Amino acid sequence: MNKSILAIAVASLTTHASLSYAEQQVDETMVVTANRFEQTQQSVLASTSVITRDDIEVSQATSALDLLKTLPGVTINSQGSKGNITGIYIRGTSSKHALVIVNGVRINSPTAGEASIGLIPAFAIEKIEVIRGPRAAVYGSDAMGGVISISTVSGSENKHQLLLGYGDQGQEQLGWKSSGQLSESTKGSFVFNQEKSDGYRIYDGAPVDETHGFDSQTVFGSLEHQLTDVWSLSFAGYTQNSEVEYADKYTIGAPSQQTDGDFYSLTGAIHYSLDNFSSALQIGTTKDHNANGDAAGTSAKSTLTGYSKSASWINTYTGLDHVVFNGGVDYLEEQAYRGGSNTDDYDNSKKDNKAAFVTALGEFGDFTAEASARHDNDSVFGGYNTWNVAVGYFLLDQFQLVASSGTAFKAPTFNDLYWPQSGNPDLKPEESSSTEIGVYGYHDFFDWSLVAYRSEFENLIEWAPTGSGQYDPWVPQNVAEAEIEGIELGVNFATGIVEHSVGAEWLDAIDKLSNEALIRRPKHKFSWVPTVRFDKVDASLTVLYTGERYASNSEYLASYTTVDLGIGYRATEQLTLGLRANNLFDEEYQTAVSTHYTGETLYYQGAERSFFATATYQF
Repeated sequence: MNKSILAIAVASLTTHASLSYAEQQVDETMVVTANRFEQTQQSVLASTSVITRDDIEVSQATSALDLLKTLPGVTINSQGSKGNITGIYIRGTSSKHALVIVNGVRINSPTAGEASIGLIPAFAIEKIEVIRGPRAAVYGSDAMGGVISISTVSGSENKHQLLLGYGDQGQEQLGWKSSGQLSESTKGSFVFNQEKSDGYRIYDGAPVDETHGFDSQTVFGSLEHQLTDVWSLSFAGYTQNSEVEYADKYTIGAPSQQTDGDFYSLTGAIHYSLDNFSSALQIGTTKDHNANGDAAGTSAKSTLTGYSKSASWINTYTGLDHVVFNGGVDYLEEQAYRGGSNTDDYDNSKKDNKAAFVTALGEFGDFTAEASARHDNDSVFGGYNTWNVAVGYFLLDQFQLVASSGTAFKAPTFNDLYWPQSGNPDLKPEESSSTEIGVYGYHDFFDWSLVAYRSEFENLIEWAPTGSGQYDPWVPQNVAEAEIEGIELGVNFATGIVEHSVGAEWLDAIDKLSNEALIRRPKHKFSWVPTVRFDKVDASLTVLYTGERYASNSEYLASYTTVDLGIGYRATEQLTLGLRANNLFDEEYQTAVSTHYTGETLYYQGAERSFFATATYQF
């Protein structure tokens, strides 16, 4: 291996502010999501993608969804603007099977299981790490398909940025970002973002002038303080208030509906690092409140509120030759409530999970091996064990062969378990087993990867009517099974001043009981992202081909190709002008199919062409 895992681990244990130090020492991208300690991306045996601040700036992306959609193995399916329902499919798994972490805190909804990240502005993001494939042996529930970790914590560089943005569809953005050293031993960062859009006509059948937009305010903050040479403290907070309009698919031509969202997360941690050992104790809490109803406010809205409290104690030891040990314990308590116009609350409003895990990562010549095991004890279904093993082999320092296998699970949500008159408290966790084989090439002028994977899913939770009558209740049951196979190809190379990133994916996701394809998963996806950095101008083109997707009732949605353009111009040392054009050639396409209660089929339309211009001034 070109870089020693142990060298990186030892570097990361020298101080809590180790990420920048380790990057300076090895000049490689560092990741922490795969095994919950810092290591180089090349030393990670899981399929990993990293999006840096430089990638974000050159693309002129406006949201996390813009950044994720071109990654191999990741499909974004939006039913409206970025504030509306958006599916994030990692290797064909559903959105609830993607664990999403923001600044170290998991933000998946206790009520629905999914995470909403469309309104997290790209302006605030410093880095995104995406792990494709099961990671439940390290993180527990929700990580069946993979993990998305978003960081908004800036480095120690002192800077202040003001962003003003304006575009068609009534898009407006005002952002402020500050970061830097507050004292010799303390650094912090702060981000404020206010954004709105009138949206576009989401589905056919809606009145021509009916659009559905959003209005959101987001704040991020972080603080790190070095107490002594070995002890440090860190804090991070995230809050978002939003109003998102959506269409009432049950009453064609009805007034627009609206979701009023109120979310926050807070986390604090104490870190200890000395010689070959580091330890971190982190405590966090989140609230996710949503009120749904008539946008005009003429009637009471129904509300769903989820709370979580979490604690983690993670320990890393590098005192043995060639081996890194990492392990710890996790605690998660979740609560959920129905209110507002809802007449009934959940049958049970609280559940919790306790867990312990251990990971060993070893380096033996050209071989690298990794093994993880975890035991979860859930208050609903009891104990559950997961594991993951992987082996990598470097051939001639240019090729790495990797094979891995693992299991994962997804705990039932509050909606599954305790929805009034419909929940099923006897549900078991959803289960999966996965294997993958990959080849990675590292060359002077280009890098590439080719990965094949296969996953089987059992006890998947499916809501179905209990009888054949029109008003028979729908009840969730562990009846569904699925099989997903796929191949991912990624190539990065340069031609002159143009850097290219090419990705391709072939996917076969099948419902084993019906033998039909899983809905909204494209059979093929291809992306090409050429980037130019020249003097005062940066430019990035995003070409994305999405293949046909199964909709329902033996119907497939047609394939489509979109082209996005981002241009940045550094007018002065302080002022940068930017332009983002989404769907540059105004491709018409459909993202989903829904059925109106009258039997009429409704097609959700992809976003039409839009332009967004920004001016960023750095102090």
